[in-house]
Amino acid sequence: MHRRNSEETMQRLMDAGAELFDKKGYHNVSIKEIGRLAGCNSALISYHFGSKQALYQSIIDSQLEVLHRLEEAIEKEDKPPLQRLKQYLHAILQSQLDPHQHMIILYQELLTPSGLLNDDSWQRLTRLGDYIQSLLVKAVEAGELRTPQQDHGYEYVTFILTAITEMLFLIKDRPLSLNPEGHPAEQLLDKLIGFVLEPLKP
Repeated sequence: MHRRNSEETMQRLMDAGAELFDKKGYHNVSIKEIGRLAGCNSALISYHFGSKQALYQSIIDSQLEVLHRLEEAIEKEDKPPLQRLKQYLHAILQSQLDPHQHMIILYQELLTPSGLLNDDSWQRLTRLGDYIQSLLVKAVEAGELRTPQQDHGYEYVTFILTAITEMLFLIKDRPLSLNPEGHPAEQLLDKLIGFVLEPLKP
């Protein structure tokens, strides 16, 4: 029972920390605020995590693990690489749009690194596009796409696909000139993936 209560408390602290770091940024959040939102004594942050920075590290690691589990789940399915690529991009967008995930913290780290992460987490964060690129390579090997003709073509296509997914998350439901009919983000993502990959079709 004690262990379960400890795990529940840790999760409440992580949820509260993620929500506040999302809204205010790391340096503008106090441990008292986190404890208050979590409904527990702020001293429990030190008890369970060691420090506010360690709590932040745990939140980032848990978000990276969400993306890793997405990769593992998709790899277990016997689908063509191109279908897995589209499925993965949609799964990323859905996780980003989930208000409980607070995935924007990951992108804040990429855009303005806090310097708070350990080397392992930073390396994982900067390699978020690796799985997308591996699926592009497999799609070419399977004959679903042609090999990009430009040098670093795989990297460029990976960057564009990743940027599209992140941008759709950041703008959410704001009106866009390229989406005058206001289609849902998932539907617009399909159209943009098709547009990017069209030059590579056999």
